[in-house]
Amino acid sequence: MKSIPFLIIIMIGFLQGISISFILFSPLLIFSYYFFIKKIIDEQSTKKIFYIGWCFGSGFFLGSMHWIVSPFLIYEKHFFFSPFVIIIFPFLMGIFFSINSILISEFRKKFDLKDRNSIFIKSFFISLFFFFTEFLRSYIFGGLPLNLTAHIWAFHSEFIQIAKFFGVFGLSFLTINWVVLVALNILLKKRKTAFFIFLFFPFFLLVADQFLKFEIVKDKNLMEIPVRVVQPNIPQIEKWNRLLFQENLEKLIGLTLINNKPDEKKIVIWPEVAVTSYFNEDQELNQYLRQKIPPNIILITGSLRREFTKKSYNIFNSFYILKKNGQIVYDKKKLVPFGEFIPLKKILTFAKLTPGVGEFNIGEKPNHIEFKFKEEKIIIEPSICYEAIFQTFGTNNSNLFINITNDAWFGKTTGPRQHLAAQIFRSVEKGVPLIRSSNSGISVITDLNGKIIKRIDLNKKGYIEKNITFLSNETFFEKNQNKSILFLLFFLILIFYLIDIVISFKRNQVN
Repeated sequence: MKSIPFLIIIMIGFLQGISISFILFSPLLIFSYYFFIKKIIDEQSTKKIFYIGWCFGSGFFLGSMHWIVSPFLIYEKHFFFSPFVIIIFPFLMGIFFSINSILISEFRKKFDLKDRNSIFIKSFFISLFFFFTEFLRSYIFGGLPLNLTAHIWAFHSEFIQIAKFFGVFGLSFLTINWVVLVALNILLKKRKTAFFIFLFFPFFLLVADQFLKFEIVKDKNLMEIPVRVVQPNIPQIEKWNRLLFQENLEKLIGLTLINNKPDEKKIVIWPEVAVTSYFNEDQELNQYLRQKIPPNIILITGSLRREFTKKSYNIFNSFYILKKNGQIVYDKKKLVPFGEFIPLKKILTFAKLTPGVGEFNIGEKPNHIEFKFKEEKIIIEPSICYEAIFQTFGTNNSNLFINITNDAWFGKTTGPRQHLAAQIFRSVEKGVPLIRSSNSGISVITDLNGKIIKRIDLNKKGYIEKNITFLSNETFFEKNQNKSILFLLFFLILIFYLIDIVISFKRNQVN
């Protein structure tokens, strides 16, 4: 292939990468799928088909995850690596689309994609190829479940309630199938059918919303807890400056105490490593915070924890709950590659992105915390930073999902928006509110349907507060986990098979 077609393919992939974050760009998503599938169908060379997928995929990851270079621009010692990161990461991830292109090419050899027969079954299998690689990249080598196709709906809760049954991956498959069906019908010049399908699927999700969302019934027996989320908006370059430690701490305390009612017990949440020290060792700081924070407040904050061994020590990125009579700690389990540890460090010898010499250790504590609030037991599921983009199971009796994070690494890019999009699905899958405290945004409080009811935008300082009704909802997805997708696939292939039979029967009658 000549260089111009390669550049065009990369650019179309880039447009798809951008469109995955905004529902208004869904026509662009359909166009890019149409372009990709048509390019595969029209090409005969397996080698060229592989490169088409690679170029398209490289463009997709460049467009959707260009913000991954931002952390390398914070500290001068990492500047050198930034050009390599912005090129090598999309280049490597593009292989997933090469797999798609080869699978579609092999499928095309047995089933003529330019033939109008069995279009629904064909769309099902093509969608399955796209879904397979999306699911694969979410788990292989530690996983990267960002920019999933379902995330296009994330900020419109009325479109995502079906995730209570089939999870984010189930909605991803349905969305991919919707896009592929529209693209195939356009390819076959069935524009009216394509337009009908384009409108039908969002309408179907809206109807599903009416039946699937949880309703909060006002009941005096249900416990309500005031929850305040603090967003200090401290620039990353200043966060670890020891000369600014006290100033940063006072900013957090100030936002905690504004309009505080001493007779009202509440939970206040600070971001990831809001306290930039080994909090478990700093008794003076512990005492200072307990003097400054009134007894009506249960403080949740991020900080570091150090645990000494005979030969060395272990460092943890931790989630602290400070109560009047003690503290509870959860240690982060899912660490960020290059940020908190260096994968293949015998080969990759450069320093990690986060300040400090040592790498972080993986936490072993359970990812649920029980404690009493007003003499009643509540259960929260804690998560730190990028942990919340991953599905978790076994905590289906939790009342609240809390994420503390520091998205200051990513500036004004779409990174924080994409992280939040992924995390909203944890709320829907579990049927509990999401509370997210981010250093520089976006901080949110959602209801148990994943609808954002309060937020602080990117690069803003402030706090939000809401009375949260504590319920415990066990969803179909929590019971069945990702096995529920098998139910969905079986049901769809049966329905599509019947639809294709009906269409074929009508066509034969006309002829």
